Amino acid sequence: MVVEKDIEEKIIGKKKPKKLPKKMPWFMPFMCDGCGDCVKVCPQGGIKLLGLERKVPSAWLIYPDYCIGCAKCAEACQSSAVQMTSYVEKAIERYKTKKPFQ
Repeated sequence: MVVEKDIEEKIIGKKKPKKLPKKMPWFMPFMCDGCGDCVKVCPQGGIKLLGLERKVPSAWLIYPDYCIGCAKCAEACQSSAVQMTSYVEKAIERYKTKKPFQ
């Protein structure tokens, strides 16, 4: 499993995209099996597994401002818990204000 410190180290030195991506991942925590495949493939290092104390943690985009919309996380997800959405601004607001276990 990926630890929070590892993600913070990966995100340091990455540049925020100059404009919003055309699509953004939409994580569905109730479908996530906690495998962490999406965390591993994110080139920006912005995805983290939350709820590690739970039986099944869930992936979440903790650095939405760094997302480039590459869809690698959605492609890597075998449980279809990550879908790409065109509602980019709504997705960014969701990641900044909510967590999967609230």
